[in-house]
Formats: sequence, structure tokens, C-alpha cells
Amino acid sequence: MELLQLPWVKFRLKTLHGRRTNFEEVKPPSTAITTSLLISFPGIGEGDHCKCEGDCFLDTCWNATAATFCTPDCCRLGAVCSNAPRTLPTLKLFDTHRVGLGVFKTTFLNVGYILGEYAGKLCAYDTIVENQPEQVTKQNSGYTILLHAKSTSKQYVYIEALECGFTTRFHSCQPNVAFMEMQNRTEVKVLAVMIYDVKAGTELTVNYGDGIWFKCACDECWFGY
Repeated sequence: MELLQLPWVKFRLKTLHGRRTNFEEVKPPSTAITTSLLISFPGIGEGDHCKCEGDCFLDTCWNATAATFCTPDCCRLGAVCSNAPRTLPTLKLFDTHRVGLGVFKTTFLNVGYILGEYAGKLCAYDTIVENQPEQVTKQNSGYTILLHAKSTSKQYVYIEALECGFTTRFHSCQPNVAFMEMQNRTEVKVLAVMIYDVKAGTELTVNYGDGIWFKCACDECWFGY
């Protein structure tokens, strides 16, 4: 092939092989939560339409800077933007062969882009730990995330994703994704937001902090760099 005789084409193809990791895709389980726990949150009002053009950027969109996710009712772009919750079909599960399941993206992603919701089983409790001050007990642990927003009945609300959840849940000490609690009217969500630009084929991870119950095996911890 004549194209392969061009040295810069051969060089770029060689580097492309290194970037385009050959992941072994894993199909998600077919199990689903079929019972609902009715939890309501106090509303934050309707707010104003954002005035964004082109996209709703994390640092300039009125909704995003107020920790409000976009919906068609409050977004000039009809919530076809980076600040709207979505389920991306280009998120793929794969077997890392070292730490179990992981997730990667088949397309390029920019910083500030919402790539999915941290989903799981919702649990509500009157107190977290008996006889403990609120500022001490308000913390996350493992795959459990405690929302800042309390329910209308003043209960603490957890998202428990250990046994069921979405693909936005895999830990690394070198994350390219962060969790952000956002609200729109009475809807409260924890959304996974990109904190770096990433190329297609990059593994997507978040950092759960010091509350993890397992030994981290990300590249930094595994290889010592």
C-alpha cells in the first residue's frame, strides 16, 4: 500500500497502536432494582434560564456555577449540553485482568463534561451514628455516598452502589473524573464530571478519598509512580 510507504503515516500508526488499548468488553448484568423507596427533597425554586451559546460550560453557565444541572425548562440549549445528566452509550465496561472491572470511553471527552450519574440504592436514616455530632458523622465510606441535601423529612440520604449501580464508580488515586452533587428543583443527583480532557480508549476513574476499604491497585499504587 502506497500510504504505508510514507514515513510519517507509519510512525503515527505505530503510536496509535499504543494509544488504542485492546480492551476486552464486558456486558453489564441484566439485574435491576424493581422496588422504589420514595424519598423527596426540598425544592430550590425554578431559577432562570441560562444564557449559554454553543455549550453550557462548567465555569460560565449560570446553572453549572450554582450546582444545578440543566433540563429543557432552564437551559437555553434545551439541555443538549455538557451540564445535562445523560447515559452515554460510548461508556464501556471491560475486564482489567488486574483489579476486576473498569470503564473506558470510546470517544474524546472534554473537561467539565457530565458523563453519567452515580446511581445505586437510595437509603434514608434518621441518624447516622447515635450520639455523634453531625459534622463528625457526615462522611462517605466505600461505595456509599452521603448526600449533602437532606430529605423533606430531615433524614440523611445515602447512595449505596456496592451491589448495584452505574459504570461511574471505579477508583484510582490518579482520577480523571470527580463526583459533584447537583440539584434541579426537587431532584438531587450525584454526577460524574470530567476534570481532565481524555482521549478515546482512556480508562475513567474517580477518587473515593481515604475511606476505601480495599487496597488500591491503580498504576500509581501498583507500579509506584
